[in-house]
Amino acid sequence: MGVDIDEGFRRRVQQLHGKVMETFMSGPCEGLTFEAIGDCVRSQLSGLGLNVVEVRLLNLDGVETSNPDDVKYVRAVANDGQVDHIFTFAVVRRKNLYNVLYLQSAVSIK
Repeated sequence: MGVDIDEGFRRRVQQLHGKVMETFMSGPCEGLTFEAIGDCVRSQLSGLGLNVVEVRLLNLDGVETSNPDDVKYVRAVANDGQVDHIFTFAVVRRKNLYNVLYLQSAVSIK
């Protein structure tokens, strides 16, 4: 599947990633239990019209973890029908609740 990377494509990606950043910075994934982190990320990205392919919780070294004490990041891969979008979120723990904050994004063009 080839993707023509033109100015329209760049603008569309920039707008979509801006919406994702805006959505997560408005706080929908704050005060979560550990178990709710993945569901919240998946729900927010799906709400923006993306097909979420993968959500993984990562430790500080980028290794997948299921330990609530170790999670520092969430990596989500979502598709818009043309390309895969990769989102990385920071996970901040306060007491036993977690906040998910937008960190960075990229596009995987195959």
